[in-house]
Amino acid sequence: MSTLNVKVPDEMDEDIDTFLEDHPHYLNKSEFVRDAVRHLLKEPQLSEQAREDIRVSREQIDSGDVVSLDDLE
Repeated sequence: MSTLNVKVPDEMDEDIDTFLEDHPHYLNKSEFVRDAVRHLLKEPQLSEQAREDIRVSREQIDSGDVVSLDDLE
């Protein structure tokens, strides 16, 4: 396992401490940082509902079944 040294501003360190107090499932700051990096590196995933909504929207656009923003007023 590699070791990284990360410097953060004092205010951020205090914010992290506060966050950890409210989220005790993180054992320490290292766990918190690893989880944050994991989430940032993870491919964004849309819910099944979001993917379905996008599919329906694309079908509506392709079929011309749309309303312009000006017509919504």
